[in-house]
Amino acid sequence: MRQEFTAQTRKEIKRACKGRVMSNLGRCIGVNFLYALPFVLLLVMMYLAMFGRVFAMVMAGYTDEYMLSMALTQSMNTVWIVVFLMIVISGPLTLGMMRFYLGLQRGEEPGVSTLFKPFTSLRSVWTGVKMEFCLAFRSLLWMIGPTIVYMLLAFSLAISAAMSGNANSASVVLTVLNVLYIIALIPIEIKVMTYSAGWVILCDDETHSVWDATREAAGAFKGQYGKLFVFVLSFIGWYILLMGAVYLCSGLGIAGVALVKGGTGIAILVTALIAALCLGILLGAFLNAYEMTSFFGMYEYLSTPITPVMGPQDTSFTDSWPGQGGDGTPQ
Repeated sequence: MRQEFTAQTRKEIKRACKGRVMSNLGRCIGVNFLYALPFVLLLVMMYLAMFGRVFAMVMAGYTDEYMLSMALTQSMNTVWIVVFLMIVISGPLTLGMMRFYLGLQRGEEPGVSTLFKPFTSLRSVWTGVKMEFCLAFRSLLWMIGPTIVYMLLAFSLAISAAMSGNANSASVVLTVLNVLYIIALIPIEIKVMTYSAGWVILCDDETHSVWDATREAAGAFKGQYGKLFVFVLSFIGWYILLMGAVYLCSGLGIAGVALVKGGTGIAILVTALIAALCLGILLGAFLNAYEMTSFFGMYEYLSTPITPVMGPQDTSFTDSWPGQGGDGTPQ
């Protein structure tokens, strides 16, 4: 028997987690920045590896398309190295970030160094990599069925439209099909989200099987998918604020370039883009920490069983069997 998760419970968990995140906002920003930094550097490396040689050849005056395409093909081999490095660092970094958020949710004050702590142990690195693959595989298992059905229906619709020549009606049906596919993915995404609570189990015990950890974590949300969906929707206002702030600053910058000519307009654009970037980092770090700590709080609440309260017991000793009086005579 487990505790009932009500709207009031959700509000209390979110209120507590929001306060902890605000008290450690600098650390949350630092963790999110350091988490994204290696991936940004690897993407820059991949871009330079793919197009750097071709760009250098073009600048040197090479115009032979065959030579340029061969140089691009040879550069593609470097992509696999970058992808491998991303896979290797993604799991441990995510494990470190989940440890940070879990400590924050439990009222601790984890340091930014928590993010890199998994790299001090090969077992932690391997645990993070396995968990990333496990979550990706579980997501694939849930999504492959609806995706195949969607692709078959879309392919059949395209053939039917080509044979009948009625492209307008086919376009309407395809739009409806796309909407139905998106709607079908919503409960799947909610289900897949429950598996990510397995990070909590692994943070407490790295020797735990990743498959069992995700299964046990998802079991805590059994019968609570509707409440989890409402939980996710409760953050939509923050996402609207985040996107609105970023797009507003970017729009002001573009309007400044269009209305103000010369260097002043460019200065307005650069300032607006810097403001959009700073707001995106600040609000994004806050929202990510706020949502994950609240999600972990919801999981720990649901996974904690209710301890039955025992009534007062008569502890006086009696030397009698059930059904007998205190003097041993049958009642």
